[in-house]
Amino acid sequence: MYEAHAGLQADVAARLAKHLPDFDAPKVLELGCGTGLLSRHLVARYPDGEFHLTDAAPGMIGACRGNLEGTGANVSYEVLDAAAPIAYETLDLIVTSMMLHWLNDPVAVLTGLQRRLAPGGVLLFATLGPDSFAEWRTVLATEGLPSGTPYLPELPGVVEEEHLTPDKDSLSFLRRMQAVGGLHPRDGYDPLSPGALRRAIRATNIRFGGRVTWHIVYGRLERP
Repeated sequence: MYEAHAGLQADVAARLAKHLPDFDAPKVLELGCGTGLLSRHLVARYPDGEFHLTDAAPGMIGACRGNLEGTGANVSYEVLDAAAPIAYETLDLIVTSMMLHWLNDPVAVLTGLQRRLAPGGVLLFATLGPDSFAEWRTVLATEGLPSGTPYLPELPGVVEEEHLTPDKDSLSFLRRMQAVGGLHPRDGYDPLSPGALRRAIRATNIRFGGRVTWHIVYGRLERP
């Protein structure tokens, strides 16, 4: 069900995979593996690698395991909150795709992960950038409606970015957010009433043609 609506996430994973460094048999940690959209690129790129795939949701771990079955890869799985202390050390490669924006302090998490890298190790990430959903946030502010979109900080190590409008209108955007999960709402946020939601959708369609931007940033960090 998730992957049926995760075309954007799959495209991001494929683009992030183009930044994978040349390693022979790396020790790899993936945070927020989900159903394995990026994991499949990893095991294909590094057939002799050692992979530790983690996610906070047990259901996602199960789906990832099923999608990688038969690859012959050396994989272990763990249910793990990416914001919690990481036990893995001397990692050649740490990767995460479309997960950091779920965390309260992604900058602190990235800093902690850097310290887990082996000499010459690389940390790669893709996540939502601060320009994400600008049209939707503008409409909510103009209409005097509360916004649940949390603050998305500038992140260190960004090497590439893109601005995408994958949905044909604002209702499609909201359906995508509901299907795949976009962000944790801001603390204390009360969801819009049906009437307020219809008003915001109508205003977004009129003012911006219904298009809502996803700002995706890609980053690379090395051991400090």
